[in-house]
Amino acid sequence: MIKKIFSIIVVIALLFGGFYIFNKQNNTKQDVSNNIVKENADKENIDEKSQELAVGKIAPSFTLKNLNGDEVSLSDYEGKIVLINFWATWCTYCDKEMPDLQRLNNENEDLVVLTVNVKESKEEVQSYIDKGNYDFPVLLDENGETSITYLVSAFPTSYFVDENGILLGAVQGMMSYDKMNTILEQIRENK
Repeated sequence: MIKKIFSIIVVIALLFGGFYIFNKQNNTKQDVSNNIVKENADKENIDEKSQELAVGKIAPSFTLKNLNGDEVSLSDYEGKIVLINFWATWCTYCDKEMPDLQRLNNENEDLVVLTVNVKESKEEVQSYIDKGNYDFPVLLDENGETSITYLVSAFPTSYFVDENGILLGAVQGMMSYDKMNTILEQIRENK
């Protein structure tokens, strides 16, 4: 009898606790959403920043500086398939994936591998790229804003965008060359 009463109390506590946490998370998400909306309202380019990140829709546009200090936009690559790869120099899986990204970029004229380093110094990134002999485009997301727009929560994270700027999908985590190539072939088949 005592076990039953104890079990009932535990179940009730879990239900109320779960309800409390769910409510707290929703309120926190709402507060964060309100802050983001308020911050975006203060920016001149609100239309550009408020694009929805969804498969089948236009990929959110961005403009970042490359390692030469030139501004590069996603729209600069219209007409090509774009693999946007978010990464960091300290990321072991990013490091393992880089040679395959380079190979894929070299072997496919209709594809551009556009790597976006998140919140690291230009010098650190340049040193890493030079050491690896990589020559694909490298952009610097110095304040992390673009990675937030693209909901990046782990490195590496890659997005595939078609020739018309439509977001086709995302892969969180390291991809092998074979997986990259398979996805690229599927994109070509579905044109």
